[in-house]
This record gives sequence, structure tokens and C-alpha cells, in this order.
Amino acid sequence: MQQYIDKAINEIMNPKFAVTKQYLAVNEVVFEDGKPKVADVDLDFSEDLVAVYFQIKNQHYFLQINVTKASKIKVNFVQIENGYTAYLTATSETLTFDELSKMLNVNDVTGWSKGDLRKNFKSKYEFSRLSYIFSTNKGYSFEKLLKVLLTELEKHSENIIQLTEKTETYISICKYQYVSGNAGFHFDKETIKRLSKLNLSLDIDTYIVGNPIRDNDE
Repeated sequence: MQQYIDKAINEIMNPKFAVTKQYLAVNEVVFEDGKPKVADVDLDFSEDLVAVYFQIKNQHYFLQINVTKASKIKVNFVQIENGYTAYLTATSETLTFDELSKMLNVNDVTGWSKGDLRKNFKSKYEFSRLSYIFSTNKGYSFEKLLKVLLTELEKHSENIIQLTEKTETYISICKYQYVSGNAGFHFDKETIKRLSKLNLSLDIDTYIVGNPIRDNDE
């Protein structure tokens, strides 16, 4: 794996691609011990490519450098991968946060009960809410993130289905869309079937972030 990382780091330190120069002109890669900090490596990005992801300073998206698996390793193309926050949410006007937590029965949940004071201490919540946060520092694409999240949720399928029968339960995804990136979504048939089997809907919020790339002659 290190050979792919080294090749990707070299592209940042000594850019050969014009698009790399464009991205680096308006985005600052996070460094650690004098080198670009690797956020994730996807050895199965495709049959022929390995994807190496680098965190952008003060941003949720990643610089993605794709390196060939061929005998002569080289950078194939460079792009920005958008960032995501994903979590399962359940809301209820009759059940408390503790009751929701017991139904789901997992760790790392947050939320409140109906009647609890809001953070501003000026009003009370009108419904209970539970969130099971799936947080990651990996450079997942939207499609891969959703598949990984579904795999995790399927471990608790019986509890989740019970929640959906008594509460409003859905997957919520916040997308941090790079201003000069691709804004599209894709759901394959298998993903749709998995969502349906868990009886879950999907809510997506998109935030446009970052500085747009400039022409090289600007």
C-alpha cells in the first residue's frame, strides 16, 4: 500500500497534472510530520485503480488521487471527493429518548426527550429525537458510504424495523459538495432494496463549500 501512497504524495509535492495545481491553488492539504496527511486508502476503488485521499484543511471534502495498480505505478487522474455525515434518526411525540434508545439498543446515540429544555433554555422540545451517528474520516463516495452505513444498520435490522413501526425513522445524510465538483447522486437497485428491507427513507441535505478552482492563467 505504501507504494501507492508515496506516488500520490509525490503528485501533491510535485504536481504533474494541471488539475492538481488548480485544486492546490485554492485548497490547502493538511500536513503531518512534513508530509501530506493521508485520510484513507481504498485499495478496491476499481479493478485497475487505488484511491488515496487527503484531508483539506478546514473542510469536509478530500483531494482524491487515483493511482494505477499496473506494474508501473503512476497517477491516473486527480479529483475532489465530497464529504458526508450520515446518521440514523428516529423521532416521536409519545416515546422518550430513553425508550427510543432501548428500542435501538446500540451505543453512541444522542438526542433528547419531548419536554426537555433546548440548549438556549428558552423553550422545550416538542418531540423526542434519537440519532445514531455514523461518522468517518474516510473519503467515501456517496454510493460507497451508503452501502457501508446499510451494512452497519443491517446488524440491528430487527430493532430498526421495530423503530420504523412506532416512530418516524430515516437515514439522514449531509453532503458537503465542493463548489467545483460533481453534484449528482446514484442509487443502484440493490441499495434501494436494502433501504426498503429496513423500511427506511432517506433524507439528503447539500451544503456547497470550498473555493472554486481557477484557470491556470489567472
